[in-house]
Amino acid sequence: MSNRKLREGSMLNFDNKPGIFLAEKSGGAMRKSASFLKRAVLITLFSALGFMLSAPSLVQAEDLQEGTLAEQPSTNVQPVNTADPAELIASAVPENKAPAKANTQEGDGLEIGPEIIGQAVRAARKPSVNNVTAGNKTVSGTITIGSGQRRAKKLDVIIHVTVNRQAGGTEEKTVNIPYNAKTNWEVTLASELVAGDKVTVTQEFDGQISEGVVLEVKKALNEQHKDALKMPKGEIWIEQAGAANIVNAEEQAEALRLVKEANPDIAKDIKSVELKISGTSDPKTAKINVTYTDDTTSGEIEAPGLEIKQVTETSRGADISGITVVDNVIKGKLDGTGPFKDIKVQIYTKLSDAAIKTFNNDGGCKTDKNSSDPVEVSVDSTTGEFTYTIPSADGLPRDQVVGVSVKEKNKFVSCEAATVKLVIPQKTEVRDPKKLTDDEKDKIREAIRKANTLNGTSKLPDGTGFLKDSAFIEFDKDGNVTIISPNDVEVTWDSNYNPVYQKNDDGTYKLQSGKENKVIKFPAKDLVKNLKPDSPQIAVNTDDGKVTITPPPYDEGKDTDLLSYTVTYKDAAGNDKTATATRDLKTNKWSGPGVDENTGVITLSVEKIELAGTITATAKDNGGLEGDTDKLDSDPKTKELETATVSYDANKGTGDMKGKKLNKGSKYQILANNFDAPKNQEFDHWEIDDENVAAGKEIVVTKDTVVKAIWKKIPVKVTYDANGGKGTMEGKTLSKGDTYEVLASTFTAPDDTQEFDTWEIGGKKVAPGTEITVNKDTVVKAVWKKIQVKVTYDANGGSGTMTGKTVDKGSNYTVLPNAFTAPDDTQEFKTWEIDGKEVAPDTEITVTKDTTVKAIWKDIEYQVTFDGNGGTGKMNKETVKKGDSFKLPPNDFTPPTGKEFKGWEIDGKTYQVGEEIPVDGDVTVKALWKNKPVPPSTTPGKDKPGNQAKPQPKPQKQNPAAGGNLSKTGANGMYSLYASLLLLATGGLFLISRKRRNQR
Repeated sequence: MSNRKLREGSMLNFDNKPGIFLAEKSGGAMRKSASFLKRAVLITLFSALGFMLSAPSLVQAEDLQEGTLAEQPSTNVQPVNTADPAELIASAVPENKAPAKANTQEGDGLEIGPEIIGQAVRAARKPSVNNVTAGNKTVSGTITIGSGQRRAKKLDVIIHVTVNRQAGGTEEKTVNIPYNAKTNWEVTLASELVAGDKVTVTQEFDGQISEGVVLEVKKALNEQHKDALKMPKGEIWIEQAGAANIVNAEEQAEALRLVKEANPDIAKDIKSVELKISGTSDPKTAKINVTYTDDTTSGEIEAPGLEIKQVTETSRGADISGITVVDNVIKGKLDGTGPFKDIKVQIYTKLSDAAIKTFNNDGGCKTDKNSSDPVEVSVDSTTGEFTYTIPSADGLPRDQVVGVSVKEKNKFVSCEAATVKLVIPQKTEVRDPKKLTDDEKDKIREAIRKANTLNGTSKLPDGTGFLKDSAFIEFDKDGNVTIISPNDVEVTWDSNYNPVYQKNDDGTYKLQSGKENKVIKFPAKDLVKNLKPDSPQIAVNTDDGKVTITPPPYDEGKDTDLLSYTVTYKDAAGNDKTATATRDLKTNKWSGPGVDENTGVITLSVEKIELAGTITATAKDNGGLEGDTDKLDSDPKTKELETATVSYDANKGTGDMKGKKLNKGSKYQILANNFDAPKNQEFDHWEIDDENVAAGKEIVVTKDTVVKAIWKKIPVKVTYDANGGKGTMEGKTLSKGDTYEVLASTFTAPDDTQEFDTWEIGGKKVAPGTEITVNKDTVVKAVWKKIQVKVTYDANGGSGTMTGKTVDKGSNYTVLPNAFTAPDDTQEFKTWEIDGKEVAPDTEITVTKDTTVKAIWKDIEYQVTFDGNGGTGKMNKETVKKGDSFKLPPNDFTPPTGKEFKGWEIDGKTYQVGEEIPVDGDVTVKALWKNKPVPPSTTPGKDKPGNQAKPQPKPQKQNPAAGGNLSKTGANGMYSLYASLLLLATGGLFLISRKRRNQR
């Protein structure tokens, strides 16, 4: 190997084995020494170069650590995240390293954060999430936390959305909803969802995270059924299939049925259809747009197999005549023969005046908004009958028009209407239809009113407004009825503002002009029924002991053909007796034994009739009119005399006295007392029905009569004492030994702090309603008690319990110290609140009602103070709520001479301006100062005269990379050092090379 190659080899391989090539070269110790020196110089040179290359980074790190980066600009300095300088100096100052922050990405107004791992999770309400389908790129919904709850706590809601892609991978997004924002939320994904993706949504609020709402992404129904959807075939009948091609709701419903019928496997997914018809001549084209349950649509699809038919026939009619004002059921029957299937019948309980003109087959059976809504009723498929129960208890108004519509499949609707009428009652039985009595007229009137009354309300045309009279019911001479409304009669008013209805000369009411057609007429033949004569009337007057038998009415205008009547009975001895009264039809005079000539009345005495005897009377007429000549007998009228017994009551006395049984109305004389009186009492008088009766008095016995002995007793009084209360109560005077029921108190309490407790009699408590025996004058004294009220404590969001107290109303109570636990560790007890006013613990209050003492909480606050640490000036304290963080402000202190601001120190740790610090107690923030940097000199190693600062000792910084200490110097000083080393190394190399050349 040549010397040149050997030298090159020694230079190229000195790093591993620097002596190999030199050992191979002969030449003595000098050559070895020169070679060694050369290698040392090369090592020094490379070290100097390395220091020079690394100098900017070292300077930058130290300057950042000392806060002097702005004073040392360099083109080699990398971009600095000024928002968090702590991260830049983390390697140089590990003890002050800021906590690692979650990776965040901002876009579309969303915050995307890391998963919460290992954190205790409490249950929260699930959010509301809208359905998603394949192709969607957004996930949306609403939060389920009330806005009042969020605003009260001033807490945000966080929605976490996780998408597990079927193709692999997971996308996570988070949306933050501020406490004062709306409840809707939406997340935009990076790409569209596809079938098979899984979306999970959770809701986080107040430290709680809900269970996930999991949605399996599927294709939209219109995509799923795109190839499966079939168009229906067959016929569909359209009423307006002319030029307009209008499809009504009923026809749309039929189209929906046909589509579901054609697609049974997917019918459950079909929500509605829209049928459209195009074309003006046959055949017309049908197009159908299907809307699925997820609101997606198929789009218009032609249905060539669906034949459009024009409706031409009209549905059958229906009969609903005979509706009256008191009907609660409308009955009707379809025209024609059965079977009656697939027929829709609807009832309209009221047609307006305008609708009456259009509610017919020619008018298209149209109604308006003033008509009632139709009600569909079921039809008997065999008979065609239908009924509708009116929901109103008031029935239907007179003259109201009721409608019924009939719709058969594939036919136009038909309709009928009927007017509600008054009810003609069942016929009233009368003795002579041509000469009605006033009583019979009254019965007919009553029958008409009763038949036209529903639930106590008349349906006749009664008066309205100032005219409150019922409808007038008049009879003409032939018995025909006219019903008139008081409002249709001419009227004047008397001095008391009462109406005076005007009448015609014949006594009928005088109608107002134009009201003649408003009256209602019922013919007599529909109202009356001819009968046999009424029976005579038998009356027993028990007051005077007379029995009177009166013939049926026979005066003019009544039963004019009454001929006679007969009376039969037994006398007191049991003998049969008969009496007949005969009437002269011309003179109206009566004849017969014991008969009143003018009235035809027969009078008998009850004392002359057998005990409990029966009297029978029968009337006979002179034959009916209009060919009915048979003399008809009335039903026998019978009357059995009632009896009564007179008996004697000893009323706690002793002994026996006999009474007597008599016909009611008989006279009887009261006997003298023959009873023995109770102990310590004496006879006072007899008593009959609570009335005093003396012995020997004659009475008329009209009922079972008890003659009771009344004995005298010692009178005693019951009185009431208010005992300090107010008001009066009336007692009672009784007989000694009587019982008495104590009354309920009506006294007013002495004051508003007391209330009635009970009564006290003779030192013993007695409740109202208690029955007592009164043996002497008795005072019932009121006993009062204090009203009890409660004091309770309300934690007002805190926890724990406090026991209140029940006290007398108006008494004093000392409010207890707080024993509740605050709602959370950021609050503490402030004071109590009673009825909206603050009350401190241990306050004495007057309790006049049930009182709630509510805890009032306040936020726990800490003070952040600033220490100038030798600097001058002042920085104000800051107040921070417990649990909140505090952002360190810029320094406002004036630095000591020769110093500049370095940072803040809290509890021995260094922080920078803008850093957030947690505040869990009062905090003192102390300013840290550092020496101002020494300006560089123009001569290496020397400072300019007059500019040299006083030397300041500087601590050695640990260099983790080098494992030792590196003195801090200015950047220019470092460069001077490196340049000196480089010059030294270069000079050494030069000397070595000269020496070796000299040796050669």
